[in-house]
Amino acid sequence: MYKSIITFTIAFYSCLVTAQNIPELSANKQALIKQAKVWVAEQVKLEIDQVEISATDRRLKIPSCDSMFDISFSYPSSQESIRISCPNTSWQVFVGVKLIKNTLGFVFKADMPVGQLLSSDDIKPIVLKTSVRGLVKEPHALKDMSLSKSVSAGDLVLQQYLTATVIVFQIKKDILAGEFIDLKSIKNVRKPLSLTSSTQRFPSRLLNQSTAAKNLRGGTILSREDLRVKHVVMISKEIIGRGQKLSSANSTLAPFYGSLPNDALFSDAGISQMETIRTISPGQPIRTSDLRPAPLIRPDDMVMLSIERGSLQITIPMIALSKGQLGEQVTLINPDSKEQIRAIVTGPRKAEIL
Repeated sequence: MYKSIITFTIAFYSCLVTAQNIPELSANKQALIKQAKVWVAEQVKLEIDQVEISATDRRLKIPSCDSMFDISFSYPSSQESIRISCPNTSWQVFVGVKLIKNTLGFVFKADMPVGQLLSSDDIKPIVLKTSVRGLVKEPHALKDMSLSKSVSAGDLVLQQYLTATVIVFQIKKDILAGEFIDLKSIKNVRKPLSLTSSTQRFPSRLLNQSTAAKNLRGGTILSREDLRVKHVVMISKEIIGRGQKLSSANSTLAPFYGSLPNDALFSDAGISQMETIRTISPGQPIRTSDLRPAPLIRPDDMVMLSIERGSLQITIPMIALSKGQLGEQVTLINPDSKEQIRAIVTGPRKAEIL
């Protein structure tokens, strides 16, 4: 009796070699491979050509067997190898199995250039009997995508061929510098992200009531530099000298078109308590760095001085000889007696005696 036991394992991803395309295989080995493929296909519910048996190594010798081989999976929990034995002898071998499960993929219907915008109409499905890394498996994966390289009809649709797109804005007709950009004269265009600049990618709200920063030709893809965007900010109505307090007479909230400083003032709240630290020209945005809190008391201001004596409180009008912010000390003078006193600023033109 043939007593030898052969243990042989082939790598899971070895190349597919069948009895038909390798004529040098022995008749015994061809019979073993054929029977093994049929058996595995039945067990896993696949077609025979979706099963690969790794038993083509020349070192593996297959003896004659008077009956069909006995075949079983090497491990109950795995389908990656099988055990093959001859019932009439003690001969057996372990060989690797690779299952090629059908994979749904897509191919391009026609030749297309780099940058081509894609849709589901550009592809058609295909069934593959092997897995492919990066394969696009759903048509919706093409939404808002374009080609990063040119492709030919029949090429597989792979993730590496796709690149994101972005909406940019193209003007339909010439626009002169200073003219309002009418939204009816703009159309949305989808472009590959790689073919646009960062200045061309901006939200559509910036177009609302913007003006052209320069003459623009029809067909131009707009960039931020082409726009003078509308902002509502505090604007000087006249020349505001250094040290002058802000008021509704010299400043107002108004539309401004163009680039704004980072610290532009967007509200008129509390402006009456601020003064400028430099001269501001008419029509200029007012910046927080242009301002500082204005003194609540200035020299020559009439100041109401409060004096408390127990439950008695009296208020005396005084003239300020110095300026002061809230909580600071100022010098006041009684216009009648010419007596000078020190007081604490408690509000606009208000103070309390020390």
